[in-house]
Amino acid sequence: MVFVSLATGCATSFPEVESDFEQNWQPTEYQASVYLIPSAPEALARRIELVRRAQSSIDMTYFSWDKDLVGLMLLNEIKQAADRGVMVRLTLDDLLVFNEKWLADLDQHSNIEIRLFNPFESRKIGWLGRAFDFASDHSTFDHRLHEKYFNVDGTWMILGGRNIGNAYFGYSEKANFFDMDVLFQGQIIQSFSANYESLWKGDLLRPISDKISVNPSGEFRFFFKAFNSVMSKNQDLQLFIARTVNELSPVTYTATTASPVFDSTEKLLDNQPYFRTRVQRLLDEPLASAQHVLISTPYVVPSNGKFKVIDKLTRQQKRVELITNSSSSNDSPFVSASYEVSREDLLDKGVTLLEYKDQALNDDHYYHVDTYYHNKTIIVDRRLTYIGSSNFDPRSDYLNIEFGLFVRDEEFAKQVEHYLKKQKDELFWVVLRNEEGETQWVSGEAVETQSPNYGLSHGMPDWFFRKPNIEFEL
Repeated sequence: MVFVSLATGCATSFPEVESDFEQNWQPTEYQASVYLIPSAPEALARRIELVRRAQSSIDMTYFSWDKDLVGLMLLNEIKQAADRGVMVRLTLDDLLVFNEKWLADLDQHSNIEIRLFNPFESRKIGWLGRAFDFASDHSTFDHRLHEKYFNVDGTWMILGGRNIGNAYFGYSEKANFFDMDVLFQGQIIQSFSANYESLWKGDLLRPISDKISVNPSGEFRFFFKAFNSVMSKNQDLQLFIARTVNELSPVTYTATTASPVFDSTEKLLDNQPYFRTRVQRLLDEPLASAQHVLISTPYVVPSNGKFKVIDKLTRQQKRVELITNSSSSNDSPFVSASYEVSREDLLDKGVTLLEYKDQALNDDHYYHVDTYYHNKTIIVDRRLTYIGSSNFDPRSDYLNIEFGLFVRDEEFAKQVEHYLKKQKDELFWVVLRNEEGETQWVSGEAVETQSPNYGLSHGMPDWFFRKPNIEFEL
């Protein structure tokens, strides 16, 4: 989106937000049973298992769904569920959907409906076409659907940071994301089902068949061509995934309560931070008495040049711990360039920084290749935990449609913190100041005095990426 904004000469300024904005919003608490899925392979296996158990419905929302082994294997499982009468609804953001006939093919199934959020007009000339669309109506197409939602029978729900594709489950041979998912049961699912219905019945979605034409043969030849192509390769990986599904243990849930936070589609009209403000209102009381706040986000970007929440917490002598990508592990060069400037400011404020290594050896990744940090969570005093889709960057605040929830449980909070830090030395650099006030990156016995794997060659690119006024887009 950032490159398209640059190509079309579109830069947006931060909107004015009234001090009483969303002041009447109140959180609602629901009974919830929660299970932190402890590994990337299990996160895929649980989805496959739930699809096989489905009896009546599967509802899903994702920002992206890749045409690779994971994406096609899961879709084939979903198609088989539809074959036995399960009603399937899939909502996808349209940013990364072009002329995907393999995907549109499944929409022909009598029990499968696929809809696109805020769809573009261009299909067949890639990003060039998107740039033309963007130039014609930047303010509309800048808004994207960033939710990640998997609901089976209204009985099981998976929320977290993962989209669907090899890279989100440790199965990519090029680069993988360190990410997190949580499985839910209980009353909490009702609120997310209602949110899904509202979006599904609204006017922001269009049937994929309106945008991508497929010959209605009923044989799903585009889908099976893609599926058979990936299944003819990766035999060892397929066996590994099958074994992971077969070896799943029964889930042990933690019984607790949770409060959902949803965005407003009014954001597409006024660019107001509905979700962010509602989160802040829910956190006002817990943060007032908090001693320790852990913030995990892949993208550390100031809002209008400031880290307002972090500033407030550090002024109140709270201990703030921030887990994020290092400059070398970030998948956005614009964010890396911004973060290279922000890091020293955060250290000045007393923030404890953990930066993810670009070549981190994550135990649950099938392929050990380049890796990115993608976990999105907040933990307050190891008692209150946020799980959801928002990166808490300007794009999430003002442009994307997001959602999440807060779980009130000490044991769950400890589990999430352990999940993030269980391989601390292997995965992270601890960034701190030595006695001389110099910034250092420390991991076990290793000490670096410059941003690791991010040397002089990045100086000119950083200058270039920082030059445009695009903070709002990041």
